[in-house]
Amino acid sequence: MLFSKKNILLLIGPVLFLTLAYGNLLPFNHEVSKVIGVATWMLIWWISEIVDLPVTALLPIVIFPSFGILDLATTASNYSNATILLFLSGFVFALAIEKHKLHERIALHIIRWIGTSSNRVVLGFMVATAFISMWVNNTAAALLMFPIATSVLSILQQSITSESSQKEFVLMSKALLLGLAYSASIGGTATPIGTPTNAVLTGYFNEKLHTSLAFGNWLLIGLPLASIMTFMAYFILTRLVFKSRVAQLPELTQIINHKITELGKITFPEIVVITVFLLTTAAWILRVVLIKLPALAFLNDTIIGVSGAIILFIVPHPASKDQYIFVWKDMQKLPWGILFMIGGGLALAKTLESSGIVQLIANSVKNSGINNGLIVLILVVGITLLLKTVIANTALATILIPMVIGIANASDIDPIMLGAPTTFAASFAFILPMSTPPNAIVLTLGHIHVKDMMKAGIAISLIGYLLLISLNGFYRVML
Repeated sequence: MLFSKKNILLLIGPVLFLTLAYGNLLPFNHEVSKVIGVATWMLIWWISEIVDLPVTALLPIVIFPSFGILDLATTASNYSNATILLFLSGFVFALAIEKHKLHERIALHIIRWIGTSSNRVVLGFMVATAFISMWVNNTAAALLMFPIATSVLSILQQSITSESSQKEFVLMSKALLLGLAYSASIGGTATPIGTPTNAVLTGYFNEKLHTSLAFGNWLLIGLPLASIMTFMAYFILTRLVFKSRVAQLPELTQIINHKITELGKITFPEIVVITVFLLTTAAWILRVVLIKLPALAFLNDTIIGVSGAIILFIVPHPASKDQYIFVWKDMQKLPWGILFMIGGGLALAKTLESSGIVQLIANSVKNSGINNGLIVLILVVGITLLLKTVIANTALATILIPMVIGIANASDIDPIMLGAPTTFAASFAFILPMSTPPNAIVLTLGHIHVKDMMKAGIAISLIGYLLLISLNGFYRVML
């Protein structure tokens, strides 16, 4: 149908762009009106997801040069900068880990080590998922762990012999699946490469403020934040919302041991991948020390990450004369769309700043009389968490980060003091299935209902809100 909801949403973006850009409806000059129009178009398509998110992120390549907003070379440079290459190296490691099933080995050993009572099973899956999400995006982490969780739940369900056991199983399964989804989002906050949302902040600081957010410095805030949030989410899920009275699950120990046995002894490719990964991570963490050596002064996180990725492509595989540990064919599963989203976000951020829109918003906040850093932080984090329920992580960070940094500059607040909590809040997607893909993934099994997610998610979001505010004053260590 011509006037279907899909067609209306598809057309409303470009129509609003043309109306705002050329309709003389806004009290701004023509250049500012055009940028507001493009931002509105992209925002509508990102929120409605009427087309794939990366497709929307490609709009600046066509729109900016065509309407004289930004030349093509400057626009395109945002899609291949150092931040995107850093994420590319992270994806290579993630694909290599998945290819050789290293994630399964790590996850199963973490679960066995933490324990096999019902609550400890939930904690084990959450810790394993959060750890994996520190290095891959939240969707990939959830997809890697989801088959393991469903396999465990399926076998456990077969052993149920009574109605009371069934009720306890339902409670445990809800806690486990929601814990998996939530920890996939939480874990990404721990490292700069854990989620594309973080790339928006690091990219903005690199490009606009000429400041590097070092990997090791990020960990000083990100890792404690992720650890506390994971534990608080676990506590709310297992002790308050879905409290299960199942004590021990002896059959689960057998399941875990069987799966570990099936994996067999650790292979040479696994050893290579984990060794290169650990060395790369160590170099990221120690970079601030290494660059003090004159011979290594050129090092940055991107060079370290890409170097590690290249090594995976050049280590021979002992089982084949013509193969390597990781080959280009394995890159077919790389989520290129996420890289385009980061690039599109940086391109939009550049025009929001160069057109003066960021400064206009910042001055409006400053003139409102609200210039207390803590009050501004409370408002910014609260708005971010509210918008997070309906806007995808990267899209939300793309829109908000230039704004809040502009507000920080106008209010004489250190930009990291607002930029960091806004970035973290953009990953706190706990309330609705559409807030982030991991939430939608765990709904597919049928154990979780939206009301379950809202019941637990609202409480966890409130904890996250209070925690982000309480860290005020500590964010400077990220610089």
